[in-house]
Amino acid sequence: MINTLIWDFNGTVMDDMGASVGAVNAMLTRRGLPPITEEWYTLHLVIPLTRFYESVGFDMRTEKLVNVSEEFQRECRKFSRPVFPEVLEALERFSKKGMRQLLFSSLYHDTLVAQAEERGIAAYFEGIVGRQDRSLGGKEQAASAYLKEHDIDPETVLFIGDLTTDCDLADYVGSSCALIAKGHQHREILSKTGAYILKDASELDQLLEELK
Repeated sequence: MINTLIWDFNGTVMDDMGASVGAVNAMLTRRGLPPITEEWYTLHLVIPLTRFYESVGFDMRTEKLVNVSEEFQRECRKFSRPVFPEVLEALERFSKKGMRQLLFSSLYHDTLVAQAEERGIAAYFEGIVGRQDRSLGGKEQAASAYLKEHDIDPETVLFIGDLTTDCDLADYVGSSCALIAKGHQHREILSKTGAYILKDASELDQLLEELK
């Protein structure tokens, strides 16, 4: 039985896909490159991000990914990035039901905590886990270590994300995964993972009933 929900942040809890496309387009304009559309972005976003930036025209032989990522974050801050309304409602519902909720992200930890606090949602999470340094990459080991440290059975966990890499993370630790097709990757891409695909967070209750 699922009693722990682990939420991804960007594109899952926070509605920032449009902001991300706006940020990328500002960066492309700065380099004299043509803009992209939101649909193109959701169909072509890939991890590692070096490949994505190469696909839109960046010369990653001369650009440093850490500098590009910092530029992206600066541009993103110029846009509104609210919590999805249905996510806020779900956080409240599951909190009242006594479910453990955690927030995991590849964002730098202090940035993640600050953004959760700014949006008034930090209190919903028993734990907030972000990257402890400025490096980029996967979060599989951090997630596995957290579950082990806190004696959480992976089979009682549902990871909730919006990227195929969130499914990879759930598979790595041995947990179930639900992907919400409202974030950074198109439903067409997500459907290839074998994870549960939801239109938005309002469908989580039904899924949890099915997983009992």
